[in-house]
Amino acid sequence: MSMPPSPARQEAEALAHDVPAERYDRVVRLAQAIFGAPIAALNLIGNDSQYTVASLGFPKGEIAVDDSVCRVTVQQDEILEVRDLREDDRFASIPAVTGGPRVRFYAGIPVRGQSGQNVGALCILDLVPRTLGRQQREMLSDLGALLERELAVQEEMDLAGQVQRLMLPTAAPDIGGVEIAGRVQPAREAGGDYFDWYVVDDPDGEGRRLQVVLGDVMGKGLAASLIASEVRAVMRGHSRDAEIDEAVRRTSATTRHDLEANNRFSTLWVGRLDPATGALDYLDAGHGLAIIASDRGYRRLDQPYLPLGMPIEDEWTRDDDTVAEDELLVVVSDGVFDVLDDSFEQVEAKLKDILDPGLSCQQIVDRIVDFAVANAATDDVTALAVRRTGAEPAFDAGTAEGTTTSHRVGSGSGTSGTGTAGGSQEIPAPEG
Repeated sequence: MSMPPSPARQEAEALAHDVPAERYDRVVRLAQAIFGAPIAALNLIGNDSQYTVASLGFPKGEIAVDDSVCRVTVQQDEILEVRDLREDDRFASIPAVTGGPRVRFYAGIPVRGQSGQNVGALCILDLVPRTLGRQQREMLSDLGALLERELAVQEEMDLAGQVQRLMLPTAAPDIGGVEIAGRVQPAREAGGDYFDWYVVDDPDGEGRRLQVVLGDVMGKGLAASLIASEVRAVMRGHSRDAEIDEAVRRTSATTRHDLEANNRFSTLWVGRLDPATGALDYLDAGHGLAIIASDRGYRRLDQPYLPLGMPIEDEWTRDDDTVAEDELLVVVSDGVFDVLDDSFEQVEAKLKDILDPGLSCQQIVDRIVDFAVANAATDDVTALAVRRTGAEPAFDAGTAEGTTTSHRVGSGSGTSGTGTAGGSQEIPAPEG
């Protein structure tokens, strides 16, 4: 028998699949300690299943909703207390009563999600019949309210992560002669890393350029993601009519108050590429993790400048280089560098894994991010890769005949079940 379909059941299932394993454990531990019960759990009730997302004394996982006591708890607004489950016809035959662990006592408080509807229950179970006193019932209600606040934060974080992923580039840059891809794997639902790309007109009137950006705001979670979104948007706006160093200086001036007020700083790497010639202007504001690589080796594109948001302003002057057609521009966040022991010798040893000319830029960034995640990266992980394809860029990719574009937005796996976002574009030259 299934629960009646409802928004609450859908909300519960979404939460069950997005919950970080440790998020609610402390409340469940507190419930077990307060009530001296061998079993305490937070169960979310979906249409067909109960999802135990935090527990002590009982395995986490999924059981049929028919075998759940909490399915009854969520249909009321007060505590459900059953002194002896064996004597209650609704529950006497469920596996937890008839087999291991042979529970007898149950008390559960319904827990509401952000919708205001009951999505699950915090419950305690004992192997002997018992009764809660008035003060104990009040404490169980208080713990339920605490979990409701945690659930609300979780849903807000999930929404923030979705919004942040939607702000990453998902369309081919309107310029030819390049292949590009990027991917972010946040340590939490949302984070301080981001990448961006867009086309700008050269301020000197020498054509159009591809601008790529990788930023990393100190910290993780919602606050870092909000600041990262601000820095990204401001940098975009200031880049339309200025060289990259002037754009960075303007971005610093615009965002400085918010960065300082939140005790944050943001590293930033910005590159502006002419796909036809490979000429690259770049600026490194405290980032230090960009290279141009080929089978001949690699060279770093770093500068000794401070991040944005520091107590003193820096001069932030651009430098230049050239990306040959057999070279790859790669920029990563420190979540990648951390798992390499902050060593460029380790970077050099790993280059062979990404320099196979048969790999697309998307495959390259996937290899980088997957490597960092597999090696237990604890910070946000981001990678951006750009390769020239030898095409003439002077055409409108949206209208030129013979132009093809492809792009992919992935939804990969990560250590905490969070999503990934990325895009890969290659724009060949128009024929004729």
